[in-house]
Amino acid sequence: MYKEVIGVIDIGSNTIRLVIFGLDEQYNYIEIQNIKTPARLSQYLITDKDGKNPQMAQDGIDKLIEALISFKVVAESFNVAQILPMATAAVRQSVNKASILEQVKEATGLDINLVSEEEEASYGQYAITHSTVVNDAITIDIGGGSCEITYYEDKNMVQYHSFPFGVVSLSKQFFQDKDHNDPNAIEAVQEYVRKQFKQFDWIKKAKLPIVAIGGSARNIANVHQRLVDYQMAGVHGYSMDEDDIKETLDLFISTDIDDMTDIEGLSADRKDLIIPANIVFLELFKIVKAKEFLLSSQGLREGIILKYINHTYNYPLDNQLIRVRSIRQVVRDFPINTVGAQIIVDIIISLYQQLCKLGLLTYSYETQEEIEFAAYIYRFGGFISPEADSQHTFYLLSNMNLLGFSHRKRLRLALLASYRNRSLFKQYLTNYENWLTDEEISNLEVLGGVLKFSSALNDSKTGPIEDLKLYRTKDKNYKLDIYHSTPVIAEKYRSMRHAKHFERALDGDLEIEFIQK
Repeated sequence: MYKEVIGVIDIGSNTIRLVIFGLDEQYNYIEIQNIKTPARLSQYLITDKDGKNPQMAQDGIDKLIEALISFKVVAESFNVAQILPMATAAVRQSVNKASILEQVKEATGLDINLVSEEEEASYGQYAITHSTVVNDAITIDIGGGSCEITYYEDKNMVQYHSFPFGVVSLSKQFFQDKDHNDPNAIEAVQEYVRKQFKQFDWIKKAKLPIVAIGGSARNIANVHQRLVDYQMAGVHGYSMDEDDIKETLDLFISTDIDDMTDIEGLSADRKDLIIPANIVFLELFKIVKAKEFLLSSQGLREGIILKYINHTYNYPLDNQLIRVRSIRQVVRDFPINTVGAQIIVDIIISLYQQLCKLGLLTYSYETQEEIEFAAYIYRFGGFISPEADSQHTFYLLSNMNLLGFSHRKRLRLALLASYRNRSLFKQYLTNYENWLTDEEISNLEVLGGVLKFSSALNDSKTGPIEDLKLYRTKDKNYKLDIYHSTPVIAEKYRSMRHAKHFERALDGDLEIEFIQK
């Protein structure tokens, strides 16, 4: 089934996690197992009297070994060909790291790879640039014992810094023996973090989007989505602004520690750590003067597997073709009949370009790409129920984690690919009030109608249509000449029935003529 099965063990300062990926023939990485333990290794770091030279206590080493033994058993049960154990800040910062690695090797047989600060930053940035279409951004990944910030342009990292604090170390430094929402501790964290970030000119006033990865960011996004009754599933591509980040922080501060577990979307493992994380995100947003705060579900572990795939198999994963890969994923994951799909794509692209040349639509490559994707998977939900193919298509697309698509883009794709009629189209939009402008909705409805008409022109799935010519007649109406080489009984019947959908793109009446070549 898979050409290779790889296990990545992320030994973080807060959690230790095993993720098992299967690589298919197209080098897609499919997550087939994901387990974790909240080890909080950074709590086992003991410093000298000056607060320097951290050393991991034996209890922490034993906890690490216990987790690795368990994870190794799990990995073997999945026939993992290779395990990649990667350790970040807690082990990296330990003065006795050589002893840690030696004990782990002796007890488990695993060779831990110590991830440097630059590598840790680059793995996260690599995952982001291979899962989003944001070309320039500031990224943040706050773990238990360190915080990696990068600045990338044109998807290439140009600056990075690993700050010597994380959610566990901040909690230990400022909140120890205090309430989780102690106001003095909160103020102290704000001042400390602000001072740290202000050291770097490339962070100050960058005026770029911030893309966040890691468990703390996902938790905050999950909480916010529930606060606002967010309709769409998934946090990848979720966008927040400064007020949104303040809203979650205010919620955490105003909630007693015993009631934190009642906050929907918040992991119980993070109830005493989420305030420091939220403060860090908010302070960074202010200092960057960010445009928005975006979430990426793809982080360190995905960066590791992405680099492994590209370095091992001659770079098959292109960060410029993320959306294409996502559409291929839809086809891969569902039993979709794609016979004739490319023909529908060719038809709608031809009609779209001709409508633009006639001044009826405004051309953009982005729109052309969008309708191409929608045409390829048009009403694919029919594999669940042909009678409800539109409903199933809309639900699946609007709730799938489609890399490279913002949530707004995902909604647009779902509306196009599911288009059947105006009433269903409007019904789908009822849960997404104010997501799109009236002009966008009108344009999508027109394009959806053109897509439905295009599908009708390959109703037999035999590709009989060879050419299409749309032109304005002398009486300022329109004529569509459809050239075909083989019989088109099915296409003629279906397209005539759906001609009204195409006519919505016109400012006059439409005459259709089928011409045998």
